Amino acid sequence: MDQGIHRLLIEMAAEVHEAPEKAVRHIAEYARTAVDGEDSGIMLLKAKGRIDTLGETSEGVARAHRLQAELDEGPCLDAIRTDTSVFLVEDVATDERWPRWGPEAMKVGYRSSISARMESRGRSYGSLNVYDTRRAAFTRADLDVLELLASQAAVAYANAVTHLNMQVALDSRTVIGQAQGVLMQAYDLDAETSFAYLRRRSQAENVRLVEVAQDVLRTRATTGHPRDAAEALDG
Repeated sequence: MDQGIHRLLIEMAAEVHEAPEKAVRHIAEYARTAVDGEDSGIMLLKAKGRIDTLGETSEGVARAHRLQAELDEGPCLDAIRTDTSVFLVEDVATDERWPRWGPEAMKVGYRSSISARMESRGRSYGSLNVYDTRRAAFTRADLDVLELLASQAAVAYANAVTHLNMQVALDSRTVIGQAQGVLMQAYDLDAETSFAYLRRRSQAENVRLVEVAQDVLRTRATTGHPRDAAEALDG
């Protein structure tokens, strides 16, 4: 493996410790560097099939991605949702696969692009895409490199999301524990009763448990005695 690509893969693996949005921006820049493209960006597949675009290295990429979403066609979209996971576009002006998007992309200033699906363990996270203003700027070898980077990008992004979710869960648990401590000290409650109060208030107000805990910490007061409130809510 080329030493430059090997170094990029090592750096991408470290993105697990970054916020997902920051990881995406770094991954897009790695891809642009690896295949000597002019611009790059990532399309992300979100819940219910919603498409989001992040990590664009220029406003031109953002426009090219928005056009695909608006026109519901383009190589970045197809890399996500079709059986073909990689696309090489030598000239957007003459490529007949995307008759509406191609001319619009040319107006943005791009002539060629490559796209590869970001997939890990059978799940598609989006597509990694690189653009250039030159015609036929990319080769099949570049597409192979991008496909390798895209698979690693999927792992890095998934790990970054998992890391963030774990941190959020840990922070929430800490806040809830602190709120329990306030209630236990103020009203001489045990841990079970203080948690029951938080849980039942969460259900009654239709808000997350951590939001109730944050309110307890913020106000250091509750309406009525927590023990009585918990029992009343249970009833």
